[in-house]
Amino acid sequence: MRTHTVRHVAALVLATSLIAGLAACSGPVKASVDFPEQASGDLPAATTEQLDAALANGMALSAAPGAIAGVWAPWSGHWTSAAGTVAPGGAPMAPDMHFRIGDNTKPMTCDVLFSLVDADRMSLDDQVSEHVPGVVGVDGLTLGQLCQSTSGLGDYASQLKQYFATNPQRLWTPMELVSHGVSFPTTGAPGAKYASSNTNYVLLGLVLEAATHSSMATLLNDQVFERLGLENTSFPGPQDVALPAPFAPGWEIPRQPDGTLACDAPTDESKLSNSMVFSAGGVVSTIDDLKQYVQALAAGALHTDATDEEAWKTVPIADDAPAWQGYGPGALQMGPMRGQAGYIPGHLSAMLADPESGLTVVVMLNNSTAGKEFAQLLAMKLAAIALKSAPADGRERPATGLPWSEEQMSEQLTARGICQPAA
Repeated sequence: MRTHTVRHVAALVLATSLIAGLAACSGPVKASVDFPEQASGDLPAATTEQLDAALANGMALSAAPGAIAGVWAPWSGHWTSAAGTVAPGGAPMAPDMHFRIGDNTKPMTCDVLFSLVDADRMSLDDQVSEHVPGVVGVDGLTLGQLCQSTSGLGDYASQLKQYFATNPQRLWTPMELVSHGVSFPTTGAPGAKYASSNTNYVLLGLVLEAATHSSMATLLNDQVFERLGLENTSFPGPQDVALPAPFAPGWEIPRQPDGTLACDAPTDESKLSNSMVFSAGGVVSTIDDLKQYVQALAAGALHTDATDEEAWKTVPIADDAPAWQGYGPGALQMGPMRGQAGYIPGHLSAMLADPESGLTVVVMLNNSTAGKEFAQLLAMKLAAIALKSAPADGRERPATGLPWSEEQMSEQLTARGICQPAA
């Protein structure tokens, strides 16, 4: 991997000043992201046409009235699209619209943990029970296991998903969510294997708040948003149910009593309380800000080298998963690309970035019914298209490839399609 010289300097400054910053004695340490220089022009017309078609197809398969997406290929150019409408038959989408990023919040929560580790305030090997002694069912779990989702804790979100969609403005306390999670059967022994679970990140948020005597909103703002200059990214309070303007209304299709989707009656999920996900998914952002964030995530811009190396010691995401798929600091390693995919009622999103080639993809769909894996597959398809883009004058296409193809992603997206017309 390339040597990120600028990041090294920023990391050394971070290591010596974070304690004061976390104690609110000084402002946040700004982070620099060492990424390949982006070609200034648009992607070639042929690539743009393919990307437009792929996004339109993704919208159709997911029954999403609208989408926002961006692709940045440093050797070739960039593409941003706001396609479709904010609602069926509604106003057009716009590229600067805010949306809820769901699970893409998870690596941000881990970033706060790593900041505390870099400041010698805590260790990845710390016992959860040391920081939140009143929580039952967490004995033997470490902070690192929470971040890597290997704690074995059950996922409260999979059990309560329908309640969230049908009563989106209900206020939940983090402890209430954790209590649900620890009451479910475990997915394995602590540290044994990865299993997706929002419980890990809600519990980690409680730990971080207890350790710093601060709120997650303040911690995320100081240690992530401000350090990266994410001016359009925020962590709303649980009672702030409306998104900042301009916003992209979000939709979800309810299930009928027989389990089938009521495809002609999507529900507006635009106003909801992020208390249903807290530090596992409560952040609101934009395409441009997520692009900036995922590049920082991929490059390790917010961490010291030692912490970043430890964070990206990935574990398999499934027993039968290919070797190029792994899970690290609240985020996915997909071949050379790093990122995450997010679900929250109303919105699906995904972000991927390769620190070597600089290839970056961010996508959002304003119907959440198809699930976060759909958004991930769509982002991977856009990446496969962009990688073949012709280089701009004086540039060279990267030598590295992707361990998936556009055709493979198309097949998987079609298989996950919802509310499709009868053949």
